[in-house]
Amino acid sequence: MKVETFIIGNKEYTAGKMNAFDAGRLLIKLKSVISPALSQLGQGEDIQNGNIMDLLSGLDEKTHEDIIFPILAAAGVYSIEDKRKISSAMDMNMCFSVDTLFDFYLLVWEVLKLNFTPFIGQVTSHFGSQNTEPEVVV
Repeated sequence: MKVETFIIGNKEYTAGKMNAFDAGRLLIKLKSVISPALSQLGQGEDIQNGNIMDLLSGLDEKTHEDIIFPILAAAGVYSIEDKRKISSAMDMNMCFSVDTLFDFYLLVWEVLKLNFTPFIGQVTSHFGSQNTEPEVVV
C-alpha cells in the first residue's frame, strides 16, 4: 500500500491507497453524495471555498457512518500525534475538536484526492472529451 503523509493544521496524518475492490465499492456509494466536488478532483482543481461547500452539502450523519468512516478505514488513515487510526466517531472525537473540525474535512478531502483523482481524471479524459450531441449542419 502506497502511503502518503499530510500536514493539516498542526498535525501529521498518513493514509494509503485503497485496494481496487474497496475503492470501487466506496466510489459507488460516494458518487451520489458529493459528485460535484468529485468531478473537480479529476480536473486537478485544489480545494477552494466553493469546492468544500459542494463537499459538505451532501453530508449527514448516515454519510459519516456509511461512507466517510469506511473510506478512512480502507485508506488506513492514522494520526501521528494522537497515535490513533481514524475510522469511527470515537476516533474522530479523540483526534479532532470543534475548533479543528474543518481539519477533519480537509483530511477527508486529501484521502479522497489520493484515492479517487486518478480514476476520475481517466473517466473525465475518456468520456468528457467525447461529444455526445449530434452535430447540426446548417
